[in-house]
Amino acid sequence: METGENEPAKVNFKPRRNLLWLWILIPLVVIGGGVAVYAYRGPIKDKFWPKKTATSSSTTASTASTKIVDDGITWLNPRVKLADLGLFKGQAPADAAGEGYVGTSYYKVATTSDGSEIILAVVSVKEMGTFDDIHHFLKKNGVYYWLSENSDAVGGGGDYYSRTGSQTDSTFVIKSLQLDKTFTKGSTNMIQQTTDSHNDTFVVDTTVGTKVDETKWGDLYLWQSTEITKSVGNAKVALYYILRNDGIRMIYWPDPSFRGDDGSLNADWTNSAGQSDKFSQISVSGCGAVGGTFPLIIDNASLQSKIQIGTAGNTGIYTFPSTSTMVDFGYQVYLMDLNPTKVSKETFAGNLGIIAIQDGYGNWAAFLNENYRPQAECGKPVIYLYPTKRENVSVKVGADIRKSDPIYNGGWNVLADPTGSLNIAGKIYDSLFWEGTGWGKYPEITSGTVVKSSEVSATISNQLSSMGLNNKEISDFKDFWLPKMPATPYVRLTWLTNNQMNILAPLAVSPKPDSEIRVFLDFEGLSSPINITQQILPKYQRSGFTLVEWGGLLRIKNN
Repeated sequence: METGENEPAKVNFKPRRNLLWLWILIPLVVIGGGVAVYAYRGPIKDKFWPKKTATSSSTTASTASTKIVDDGITWLNPRVKLADLGLFKGQAPADAAGEGYVGTSYYKVATTSDGSEIILAVVSVKEMGTFDDIHHFLKKNGVYYWLSENSDAVGGGGDYYSRTGSQTDSTFVIKSLQLDKTFTKGSTNMIQQTTDSHNDTFVVDTTVGTKVDETKWGDLYLWQSTEITKSVGNAKVALYYILRNDGIRMIYWPDPSFRGDDGSLNADWTNSAGQSDKFSQISVSGCGAVGGTFPLIIDNASLQSKIQIGTAGNTGIYTFPSTSTMVDFGYQVYLMDLNPTKVSKETFAGNLGIIAIQDGYGNWAAFLNENYRPQAECGKPVIYLYPTKRENVSVKVGADIRKSDPIYNGGWNVLADPTGSLNIAGKIYDSLFWEGTGWGKYPEITSGTVVKSSEVSATISNQLSSMGLNNKEISDFKDFWLPKMPATPYVRLTWLTNNQMNILAPLAVSPKPDSEIRVFLDFEGLSSPINITQQILPKYQRSGFTLVEWGGLLRIKNN
């Protein structure tokens, strides 16, 4: 039926549902979901916030050692040499003897975001040898600020110089120049080679080493020098250094983390001979002290013949068969000991006379068993003083002195007579005696004189006389050293003279002598003659106040 115009239209409505069930269901779902979430809270958390695995921890440790970036500092490469800025001035110490402030080299090494400059100052001081102090300045708006947190103490060990024309800033700190004293790479402790008073070991050489790693302070390099005497091509003198952002090279010495202070190795041994023995790196410096150097094994053929005898963590400990040239090397070092009783090379090898350990950078170092290690010292250097008049004389030696007569006690202060007589606290001496290790580098032996053992005494007399020693001094030398000459068919005699001795064990004498004669014998027993460049000896003149010193390389058994 059609609707009429006046009839209301029909509207179709859906019937209204009863929603009471929904209001009951929602709380049940929420409660059930909460129970499920609680029950599976671990897996859900791991899904969205994964736990740190061992790999993640390693990554964190690696991140912690990420290269340090000094915000707002742009480092210059190369650094810019500057003229003398006059920020330091020398001042003579009370006991000056030709020692003191030498000068300062300045370098612009960086700029900052506000237009300031960072200046490196290398202060050279002569104090029983020459050492360098390192200082940094911030040049801001024409004013120089000495950065105390990135500088050595001013003055050196003897108050040799002072600052001038600069202010102090202890808040501006350059973190990338503050290297850790020790850091670890694998099973190797890398130990910084500096003293508390100054940075005397940062100078390596103008030769650049080979980059082996990156550290948070700068790249790490391995530097190799000359072949070690008696290594027959197996080893070289080497050291590690970090090149800082300011261009300074900081030396680090590698030492196995499992080696105790006494030389014992905390390892699992397959060869019981090593369990109670002690080991130290083969010395590369005679009776001198060259911080950070170690004997780097360079002969791959020898390394291929190595035999594992122990393990420390993931690091192996190795020795060599008696036929190896590495054993020849270690055995020759052992023969340098003056003890007349020697074991055979086969016994030396069987008792682990020489071993090899690889460091965290993949390089190998040679270690000698302490039972076979000769201890090399500057043996009985004797100092004679002949002033032109009776006067007080101060003498200091650049060495770690183990023995002395009279007692050294940081130096000798003597009343010296022109006759050579020395009065100390009322006791008379004819010379000053010391033994120990020089602070400088022991020179490489490249020349000498080879003679039959029967000719050693006469040759020593002639050579000492030609260098200016008198009869008493020659007689004193021979009394001490002839009994220590090796009982071999031939002997090689090499003399260190003034220039080399002034580096190895520099002297500070006040008043300064007018003439000095310093001679030091390095000798070697030989079964047959060798080819070596004939040494040409200097002829020193004695005039005015004269100082004479003789000594030699003393190798004694290390008990």
